[in-house]
Amino acid sequence: MRSPKWSLVRRIGLVVAVAVLGVVGAGTWFVLSHRDAAATSAEFAEVEFSQLRARFSSAQTLLDMTRREAADTAFRADGQTPLRSFHTVIFDTRGGQRMVRIDVPYWFARRFAGRARQFVWLGQLTFLDDTEFDPEPIRLSLDQLERRGPGLVVDYRHPGGGQFISWVE
Repeated sequence: MRSPKWSLVRRIGLVVAVAVLGVVGAGTWFVLSHRDAAATSAEFAEVEFSQLRARFSSAQTLLDMTRREAADTAFRADGQTPLRSFHTVIFDTRGGQRMVRIDVPYWFARRFAGRARQFVWLGQLTFLDDTEFDPEPIRLSLDQLERRGPGLVVDYRHPGGGQFISWVE
């Protein structure tokens, strides 16, 4: 005959296992639905980045890559437009050529920036992927993004051929 205590332990273990599987499944779904990476050619990447640059042709980037910090741009007076999404496109040439696209809700960017509410290297803007830009130092706070509002955050071409563009909407 089984003791009632053993049955309780087994039920709790089963509930914990189901909860862990649910969290892992939800996390996997989130990553797969907000990130896409595929092998590509430098020519295809150049076309895509040219189209993105044309879209933002009149916009100044928030992040000045020569100084590695937010540019001295005029901030919007109203500061009321809520940011909804964070978009990043990367042409990663390290270990092969691939295009990485990441589109996440802005709340995820806030959560990823942590308690300091800032990004300290370019790799933090990629959130869900490891690229050649990860060690590039920057200083950018969520406060600067939110004061500026929707627009181009960074447009950077790595000397080795990789490219990185990010914007918020």
